[in-house]
Amino acid sequence: MDARVDSNFGTRGICVQLSWNGGASWTSAKATPNMSTSFVQYTLGSASDTWGRSWTEAELSNANFRVRVTDVSSSSSRDFSLDWVPVRITYGP
Repeated sequence: MDARVDSNFGTRGICVQLSWNGGASWTSAKATPNMSTSFVQYTLGSASDTWGRSWTEAELSNANFRVRVTDVSSSSSRDFSLDWVPVRITYGP
């Protein structure tokens, strides 16, 4: 994802979780390191990372698959900017 934060003060990051059942359940969160005030590309996961579970084809459907993005900061006055969240799924037997 491409994201930035308005200040380098304190803890500042984004957490991402995936759902396979329309948002009823979520994977454990993966977090960015402390974010920059400039737009930076952050990659969470990899082609071999299953995010802690076994996936089925049906769970990757538009009705079931969800991405949740949460900002995390030690300050309640942080402003986060998120430009885009691309998702690449590598699925095969």
